[in-house]
Amino acid sequence: MTSSPRIAIAHDYLSTPGGAERVVEVLAEQFPDALIFTSVFEPHHYPTIDPLRVRTSWLNAIPLLRRHYRAALPLLPSAFRRLRVTAADADVVLCSTSGWAHGISSDVPKIAYCHNPARWLYQPGDYFHGRPLLRLALSPLMAWLRRFDQ
Repeated sequence: MTSSPRIAIAHDYLSTPGGAERVVEVLAEQFPDALIFTSVFEPHHYPTIDPLRVRTSWLNAIPLLRRHYRAALPLLPSAFRRLRVTAADADVVLCSTSGWAHGISSDVPKIAYCHNPARWLYQPGDYFHGRPLLRLALSPLMAWLRRFDQ
């Protein structure tokens, strides 16, 4: 008899409920033993997710970034590279992502579900419309962020 694979779930951020976060809630229901790895977590927004299952990055220690996760944009690649899923945690990682979670360090295979390509990387004119200073500030990082995404 073959046992089911042990699953870990990785998601960009769990700070504001939305469609992608609902996917994570459903995955958490389907895989009740799965650990959930994310950059930041606001548990009061996710009553169906047991906080004891959630592993966060170092960014979670900064309350401002839990509420305003977009301010952490240049730090998210580093945060996910420092999060690690080991063979002791799971046999496979399901990455629910639009830009960061698929970069999680892992000793096991990853399966990525990309909700939407990273707009800030591939459509910066649309994403940063009305925020030219932010676009200018991030422009030196764009090539590095694209390499991380790939």
